[in-house]
Amino acid sequence: MDLTKKAAYIKGLFDGLEIDPKDKQAKILKQLIDLVNEMADEVSQLEQCYDDVCDQIDAIDEDLSGVEDLLCDEYDGEYDENNCGDCNYCSADSTDTAYEVICPTCGTEIGLTEDSLNTGGIECPECGEAIEFDYDEDELDDKKGSSEE
Repeated sequence: MDLTKKAAYIKGLFDGLEIDPKDKQAKILKQLIDLVNEMADEVSQLEQCYDDVCDQIDAIDEDLSGVEDLLCDEYDGEYDENNCGDCNYCSADSTDTAYEVICPTCGTEIGLTEDSLNTGGIECPECGEAIEFDYDEDELDDKKGSSEE
């Protein structure tokens, strides 16, 4: 039973009691029942709005999936180490490669930013091999500091 039906049921029980409407307690009970009815109506409206928003989000998600499919179809397989366009580790505005790693499987040189290095590992864009990073923060800071001098 939903809230509006429960509120109507309570109102029916109250009306069935045939309490004198001039009684002070009856007035309070009637006001409380009216409040419960209003709250039940508001909750029903909020549930409907929630369902509408969920439907809209689902539609946006489907549209976004279509856009992602189109973008992935346009990728021609050529790899540019500064912007491969096919992974989360490179970005179009990121040409400042802080570190470089070589894939142990295919030998591809991969440019990394500090953010991508902090993820703990990547997947090689050429062969798909998982490459994990095991490093000491102080060691990286020392190497970076000496290369900037």
